[in-house]
Amino acid sequence: GCAEGYARDATEIQNIQIADGDVCRGLPIPIYMVFPRLFTCPTLETTNFKVEFEVNIVVLLHDDHLITENFPLKLCRT
Repeated sequence: GCAEGYARDATEIQNIQIADGDVCRGLPIPIYMVFPRLFTCPTLETTNFKVEFEVNIVVLLHDDHLITENFPLKLCRT
């Protein structure tokens, strides 16, 4: 939080390209990602401060049509 309400600061931790070219239709594409230890921490939420993570999936089609979707993550330390 801040005086005006909430501030949000987003940073890119990792960027991975998982497919290129004519990908077979109906073929599942698994996404495996290892988070860098120095740049991530468990999800944290307090009264005035929180740290959250999300995965942003971006699909760029042949005709430059862009599709994006965000998926929230809850990271836990074990």
